[in-house]
Amino acid sequence: MLHDNLYKIDAFTNVDGKIEASLTIDAAHKIFEGHFPGQPVLPGVCMMQIFKELLEKANGQKLFMYQADSSKFLSMVDPHQTRRLNFVIDYTSTEGYIKANGILKSEDVTFLKLSNCSFKVEIN
Repeated sequence: MLHDNLYKIDAFTNVDGKIEASLTIDAAHKIFEGHFPGQPVLPGVCMMQIFKELLEKANGQKLFMYQADSSKFLSMVDPHQTRRLNFVIDYTSTEGYIKANGILKSEDVTFLKLSNCSFKVEIN
């Protein structure tokens, strides 16, 4: 889990299948020492994990992503230049499944667009 480790949630709303979250990235996190030395970049897999964690927070359930029709990484997130990020996620849920689309951006740059992502609720 990356929440309260790599990022903090500053604001979070979940209304009628729409999540809006403002996040602050920890630019001093160890992950940036190796990704990449001298040129830190938030890994794409971390962006995807944040997307999943926000959906889990909104629904109160653990999820497993099993499909993403489109994942467009449009710009790199340099944590020293961009610490505050905004995620907007639209989702629908049916019994045991969630479908979602998401956009990760700052004020003026879009970093990631996700379309038709499918999740299954994990049963413990």
